[in-house]
Amino acid sequence: MRLQLALRTLLDPFRPQWERVPEEVVPLMRTPLHLQPTRYIRATWADRPYGVVRAVQVRVAFSSSHIFFRLQWPDAQPNMDYGDGTVFPDAAAVLFPINGDAPLLTMGSPEAPVNAWYWRADLSRPQNLVAHGLGTVAEAEGPELWAHAIWRDGRWSLVLARALGEGGATAVTLVPGMVAKVAFAVWEGENQERAGIKSFSGIWRELEIGQGRG
Repeated sequence: MRLQLALRTLLDPFRPQWERVPEEVVPLMRTPLHLQPTRYIRATWADRPYGVVRAVQVRVAFSSSHIFFRLQWPDAQPNMDYGDGTVFPDAAAVLFPINGDAPLLTMGSPEAPVNAWYWRADLSRPQNLVAHGLGTVAEAEGPELWAHAIWRDGRWSLVLARALGEGGATAVTLVPGMVAKVAFAVWEGENQERAGIKSFSGIWRELEIGQGRG
């Protein structure tokens, strides 16, 4: 939905205008253990539950210049940092294939990378990342990202935003009127989830980049 509001306004996940935007509950699954990049990770998590967040509520809005994703998911206890070393920061990401048909299950391939807009609770700014497969994450060369997250009443509410009409070799280009593919991922820090140990939405979903007035 298109909303004619300033960037800083829509970055607030509790602005009342968000309630006008349609919501979809996206089911999440865990990344299969046999695809984890090292034997150590596969052995360590063989008898442990992970991917514990099973769904994320998603709303997508547009202004004349930016796209905004609001993600909400349950979390009984916010993890803002590494604490005493037994937990990790909570995190989430919005994922895009850069050239159309990247394999989501493996976070891309050498020929078909995945662009991730990555938020983590202990970072001052979100990270623009690119992956060419599990365990290959690097910084992407692309437009600046914005994020604002609030934990309240047992759930995280996160807005991730980026300018439309910009991109690059390692960052997705999104322009009004196009149909893109998108996916989502969540890491539960209380469960020590990080890197490939996560929940994700399993398949690419179509996203129509709006250009009309909502």
